[in-house]
Amino acid sequence: MKRQPVNQSNSDDGSTMTQWPVRQIQGHGELNSVLYYKVAWEPTWESEDRLQHMLPALVAWDRRHGCSDSRRPPLRRYDPTLKHWSGKVTGRRQADGLAYYKIEWQVTREPAANLKNATSLVKAYWDKLYSL
Repeated sequence: MKRQPVNQSNSDDGSTMTQWPVRQIQGHGELNSVLYYKVAWEPTWESEDRLQHMLPALVAWDRRHGCSDSRRPPLRRYDPTLKHWSGKVTGRRQADGLAYYKIEWQVTREPAANLKNATSLVKAYWDKLYSL
């Protein structure tokens, strides 16, 4: 695999925190006194068992590209954090007996507190905004 989509790190309180690779900050806004950013995410390779919520898109991609349907029930790593995420399937490959799909994630709105791993991109966004 090229790169794992999720990095685990320890937060200040000792708990494990999930970090997703951010491509770009595209905008911002405020809701209930909380600063939110419009975030474009890097595409990632995900195993099909983590993408059960996107099963119709996976089947459609396989049919369009002539891939055999070797889908089986989810085995081990169903990821509930992904169930609210959606994106476009842009690739497929086999590794370790599993199908992996490349997903171009949709842009989401995230609170600033969730972007601790993207401080350089947040700074670049504000620098560009103030230079206009």
